[in-house]
Amino acid sequence: MEIPAGGLKRSMNLSIASGAAGTLWLIVCAPQAIFNVFMRNNLGATSAQLGLLVGMLSFASIMQLPAILIYRRLPRRKAFWIITSVIHRLNGPVLAAVAYRVSQGGSKEHGITVIMVAMVASWIITNLSSSGWWSWMADLVPIRVRARFFGRRSAVAQVVNIVAFFTTTVVLDAAVGDNRFVVYAVVFLTGGLGGIVDILLHIFMPEPTPSAPPAEASTTAAFLAPLSDRNFLRFSLTTGLVLFSINVSAPFFAPYITDPDGIGAPNTWLGIMFVISQMTWIAVSSGWGTVMDRFGRKPVVMIGLLFTVSWIGYLIVSPTNYVVVLPIIAMLGGVLAPAFWDGINQLMLNLTKEEQRLTSIAWYWTIIGTVSAGGSLMGGVLDDFFATRRLSLGFVTIEGFHGVVMISLILVGISLLVLSRVDEGPTKPVSYVFSRVATPGIFRTFMNIGVLARTESPERVVRTLRAIDSASDDLAAEQVIERIHDPDPDVREEAIRALGRLRSHEAIETLIVLLRDPTATSRAEAARALGRIGSEQAIPHLVDAMNGASDELRQACAAAIGEIGGGMSIAFLSELLRDESSERVAASGASTLSLHGAFEAAWEIVPRLHSTQNPVLRTQLAIALANLLGRPGEFYRYVTGSEEQQQSRQRRLTMEAVRASRTVLGTALSADLARTVAAGDTQQAMQTLRDEAEAALARLFLPGRTGGTIDREHLMQVIYNAKPRLGLWYWFLNRTIELDTNSSEPLSTRLELLVALYFLRAGTTSGA
Repeated sequence: MEIPAGGLKRSMNLSIASGAAGTLWLIVCAPQAIFNVFMRNNLGATSAQLGLLVGMLSFASIMQLPAILIYRRLPRRKAFWIITSVIHRLNGPVLAAVAYRVSQGGSKEHGITVIMVAMVASWIITNLSSSGWWSWMADLVPIRVRARFFGRRSAVAQVVNIVAFFTTTVVLDAAVGDNRFVVYAVVFLTGGLGGIVDILLHIFMPEPTPSAPPAEASTTAAFLAPLSDRNFLRFSLTTGLVLFSINVSAPFFAPYITDPDGIGAPNTWLGIMFVISQMTWIAVSSGWGTVMDRFGRKPVVMIGLLFTVSWIGYLIVSPTNYVVVLPIIAMLGGVLAPAFWDGINQLMLNLTKEEQRLTSIAWYWTIIGTVSAGGSLMGGVLDDFFATRRLSLGFVTIEGFHGVVMISLILVGISLLVLSRVDEGPTKPVSYVFSRVATPGIFRTFMNIGVLARTESPERVVRTLRAIDSASDDLAAEQVIERIHDPDPDVREEAIRALGRLRSHEAIETLIVLLRDPTATSRAEAARALGRIGSEQAIPHLVDAMNGASDELRQACAAAIGEIGGGMSIAFLSELLRDESSERVAASGASTLSLHGAFEAAWEIVPRLHSTQNPVLRTQLAIALANLLGRPGEFYRYVTGSEEQQQSRQRRLTMEAVRASRTVLGTALSADLARTVAAGDTQQAMQTLRDEAEAALARLFLPGRTGGTIDREHLMQVIYNAKPRLGLWYWFLNRTIELDTNSSEPLSTRLELLVALYFLRAGTTSGA
């Protein structure tokens, strides 16, 4: 059954509302901070007892297995899940009854027993049905928006979480003596009612038809099928190991913070930490969802697991500094924790096969529950052990709760290494994702995504697109691609330019379609963007687009082909340079070839440099030639800027070239050359430079030669074989003079002379 768009949106909104109501139950009736403090610091349970309870609740996940058989025999998941979940949420009134009974003088030890029995029974019941909810939601919410939906759901739930949690801690601190147990009773009762409302809201949500036919899935082979998926099994075991490592210490943080024998902070400080971490969670959870949708779940989960690094703070926190250390712990955890906790479930849904989803989810919760069950028990035993003992390991002495934290962190590190071996499919490497999110620009990126995703004025969209230029902006590629077809021409062009700056490979196909569309007005921009992206896939399309195109498009395509690079590009541009009739297009091709160090481009650049009447193209070609003879881009400054600046730089260039000539040629140039250059007689200066350089080069490369006329072709070949760049320069001198001599209307050789002098100045560092 396909859910209509309107019905889907309504169902997602109801799910968000139910999540907010369920939060009231989760923060007080589940083994979280408030419940754990109640058990250990108020009822007097030992850490081992608390750890045992948490472990048994985890181990109750084994009931996920009979849940598979139950669901496969039910035509729908909805009714069974609602009934069992309502019964589960009734553990809230049980906790309230225990707290009230203790306030009236009842036995705390008896209360601990009742709670442990009721909690375990409650968790057994919910594990019989919880896989049905995950399967239901996976069928209901499309995968393309699933991570963002759960991110929004989490963010709304956290708002309620913050208010309820902080209010509860403040009220608990205000209570005195046995009145605190009365407050706990009210808190547990309120949480239980919120949990029931959460479940009842699901009555109004539709249930799509399950992915797999019940008859097929009821076989033993189908029941065991998820275990034959090695990657899914590895992921489930790894997740169990991760949770085992976390549970060694996590259940005991809140009791340690509020215990007078520990940090001794008021309960309100649990609320303060919660407010800080959850406000941070709200701010970043939607962003993490976007990162998951763009780059994959696994790298985000691995980055998110680093939230445990904040636990190092528990090794230094004390009764005198907790007001500083605890907020830092909360802030760091709030930034990274949603990436792990939201991401791990999304990764699980991604790794389950659609036809086995319900069965796979049940096996997943069973495996992680049974594997992680011993973590909290181990942590509780260790906490009781270190409370009265010290353990010396070499130069390190472990005592108190610090020992529990250190062991937990070591186990988390091992778990992270194991997690890296899980295969999600095509995702970005962790290092790539980390480089995108661990920058200050990430906040601006999410703001840009918000602007591009909404309908805004064209002017604001254009400003936003122009601001997209950092690595983290790769997250906005999807929204930028959508703007390529915007009705506003400025928006379209800026979107194409932004994709080029992002080097977005996702946009290649879209840009190629745009390039090949003869009616499109942004074909040249599309060509430039493809060049910046640098995929060889675009080269044939760029070549085809040049046929019969305008000079602007041909020039853009030629530049793009050269920017992409590679043997195919160089071969095409070399042919283009020989046959191209348009000087602008040829100059663009020459510039690009020169950046790739293709010396053969000089054979075409020099004649065009001599023949063109366009001063701008002459300068462009001179820069291209200088790129071959020196460092690409360095010559640019000698032919740009004000006239006064150019003259000053060119005079300095001449002096530096004369000084450097001894290093390049083995002999210093004469003072006559400098005087000729200063007098402005560029043709004579070029002749003098060639003659003096020729004599010096003959002495260097033809040492056995005595007198007579120099065979320039032979000398040129010898030099080129030994030092290609120097040989190219010597060829250039001769070719320029030859062209100038044979020309009926010789052009000024000022640019050629500057290029020749630049080579001498750059020759000491260019390998000449």
